[in-house]
Amino acid sequence: MTAVSKLQYGDRFGDEVTKIARASLSVATTSSDAEVATAKYSRWFHGEDETPEPMATSSRKFTKITANMAVAEVAAATKGNLSILGDDASDLFTSKLPAGHKMRKAVRSSLLPGIPYLGTCKFGEVVTERGQDKFAVTQMFIANFDGDFDTSEGANFYKPVSRDFGQMFYGVHILVDRLGNPLGFDRERGENGIAFKTKDVTKALYSIASASTGLSIEALVARATAARKTAR
Repeated sequence: MTAVSKLQYGDRFGDEVTKIARASLSVATTSSDAEVATAKYSRWFHGEDETPEPMATSSRKFTKITANMAVAEVAAATKGNLSILGDDASDLFTSKLPAGHKMRKAVRSSLLPGIPYLGTCKFGEVVTERGQDKFAVTQMFIANFDGDFDTSEGANFYKPVSRDFGQMFYGVHILVDRLGNPLGFDRERGENGIAFKTKDVTKALYSIASASTGLSIEALVARATAARKTAR
């Protein structure tokens, strides 16, 4: 098997998108303006499986972004591309989850305020607890940047760490009313409401599998190890 471990952002979203990124003054960054936007990706299961990772799977479907596009055009193309990315991520992860998992597909993309080429896409969610007036839900996302999160009241949730593009998976615990309207982060779960955050596809899979089955990551790893031994 030949697996791509490093892909240029331009290969997926258009060769000139790095010019757009480097010209932007909106991104909170610790990097210099001279840095070229690149993305490093781990192999899907570190080469143990022939199914490509989400970014590679989506690449041929994306709308090309060029430097002469208006901001609104860049935003529309990015949002559409992120929806494609989320749709493919949902299908790829679902195909690898254990039987009986409870994750449902839920694709919705959004952009970072003021940054038309960076955003996220929700691709799945699991209802973990049902109450009389509210539900606890874990939602899974894929993003085309690397960042940190702040779930405190009044904070901007997303905090990009540089101008570099990336592929990041994360999950959040939220509370919703019976109609599905969000009530806020469930900060009593995970790390202040964050279920997981990783660039590693395999770690993301185990975190999603744990949330969607109720099994611990340790138990899932043990199952996978036993299954590989049996298959030999």
